[in-house]
Amino acid sequence: MRAWAQGRTILIVEDHPVIAAEIADIIQANGGHVLGPVFQLAGALHLIETAACDAALLDINLGSETVYPAAEKLQDLGVPFAFITGFAEGEMDSRYADAALLHKPFGEMQVESCLRKLIRGSGESVDRRGVVIMAK
Repeated sequence: MRAWAQGRTILIVEDHPVIAAEIADIIQANGGHVLGPVFQLAGALHLIETAACDAALLDINLGSETVYPAAEKLQDLGVPFAFITGFAEGEMDSRYADAALLHKPFGEMQVESCLRKLIRGSGESVDRRGVVIMAK
């Protein structure tokens, strides 16, 4: 059986190194490649502009800044993403009300489920809610 992340590159933007490392381990253990992790918005924007990825996990709060400019760039490029958050849904920027969410605290099963919805092992593209929008 093929690992669910096989051959996929996932961008991780998370300002807590331990959480970022845990997510990276899950992705790599399932055959995926990790872009990053990066801990600040500037690093995220640089990677988005210079490297390709299949999906991204974005922590909303990166210390004193938010990840929304990176989400906007990913959206413009058509890259599916999910926000990592400890926020209640109503506390997010309203532009991303339909975005996929990975709520803290989470475990391996939640990371896998979230990323499966974003990348769909069959090669389908999905919107932020995990709905198929185009088969490749």
